[in-house]
Amino acid sequence: VVVESQLEDINNILNTGEVPNMYEADEIDKICNDLRPVAKEHGLASRDAIWRFFINRVRDNMHIVICMSPVGEAFRRRLRMFPSLVTTLVIDWFNPWP
Repeated sequence: VVVESQLEDINNILNTGEVPNMYEADEIDKICNDLRPVAKEHGLASRDAIWRFFINRVRDNMHIVICMSPVGEAFRRRLRMFPSLVTTLVIDWFNPWP
């Protein structure tokens, strides 16, 4: 983790599938308009339903890899501040590289 604030964005992605205020209104409109034909096949017509459909597709296809040292107070503090790192991720512990 280079910038600590990145963890807040990652936490939001893990919780809701999106980063708040990431897109401007015109960008959301373009995404919804581009996705409208696919969403219609799923019986969705409203802008909000299409946006939720987009977010769910992103969540279903997103894979995140986070590498950090499990040693020290910084790791424990991050887990307390961003609970999604524990509740929604699979944590793999690896031994040091040879």
